[in-house]
Amino acid sequence: MQVVPRRRVTQVVAVVACVIALETACQRPVRSTVPGRPTAAQMAELWVEPSPRRDLFWGVGGRRLAPDPDVTYTVTDVKRTGFSRGYDVDGPDGREWSVKFPPEAPTEVVASRILWAVGYHQPPIYYLPRWTAEKAPLPNPQEAARFREKKPDLHGLDATGQWSYYENPFIGTVQLNGLVVLQVMLGNSDLKDDNNALYELSTPYERARRWYVARDLGQTFGRTGVLDAPRGEIEVFERTPFITGVENGRVKFDWRGRHGALLDSISPDDVRWICARLNRVSQRQWRDAFRAGSFPPEIADRFIRRLKQKIHEGLSLKG
Repeated sequence: MQVVPRRRVTQVVAVVACVIALETACQRPVRSTVPGRPTAAQMAELWVEPSPRRDLFWGVGGRRLAPDPDVTYTVTDVKRTGFSRGYDVDGPDGREWSVKFPPEAPTEVVASRILWAVGYHQPPIYYLPRWTAEKAPLPNPQEAARFREKKPDLHGLDATGQWSYYENPFIGTVQLNGLVVLQVMLGNSDLKDDNNALYELSTPYERARRWYVARDLGQTFGRTGVLDAPRGEIEVFERTPFITGVENGRVKFDWRGRHGALLDSISPDDVRWICARLNRVSQRQWRDAFRAGSFPPEIADRFIRRLKQKIHEGLSLKG
């Protein structure tokens, strides 16, 4: 086992401490972009009451919009930034895709299915365990990857911009607070603005022509953190706490990342609200969600068991 020099460890700790201190000192204000409470029509742009029969294997796009694993894609760009590698690719049918590789590819697909299961809008995304490409930096077959189509054939769905947890029409609502709590439960502290997409639709779908989407959910199923937080690590996920207490009517969480201000106003009611909706997800749906990310059944069952423990913890919260 390689021994890391104490000086290096100290330097890393110092850097992390400085990052957290700067983040705290420069914390952005949280404010609504609309006067008063959002209308029902506005709220539908973030969340709708879902059907209990949602298919968590194929997701919102169904089998129809899934990428074909048997055709050859063409790489048009190689992504060199971010935690996980990725490509832009074109299919022989002219469809354009954003491709992301592990470790964030499978966790993103599963997290997306869970958000959609409880009513938060999501774009169609899929996980391909096998596929081939020309003009790729590495030989075929390509590594398993997450595929997200740039302009899917889904009511004209098109990403037109970004939105922020700090400034949006839903500040103070149980639906937005529930989304933040769900991110905590999944271990996702990567809540920066450019991970959120604003979508426009040509015709209403899921009761709205505009969707506020929490996207790029790959930093999940490990724990929160500032630098190199674990992703898809069952042992870490199992041993990481969820709720640490309640103070002055506000819930405290095990949170090791930026954006702590987003958790400052979370009430027990917010936690119970999202946990009640997660509690309606059937065992088959849970397993389909993890199957969509190609998790082995024995690992999927451990993740599901820990999620259900968190749901029970949230439902039992007093106050």
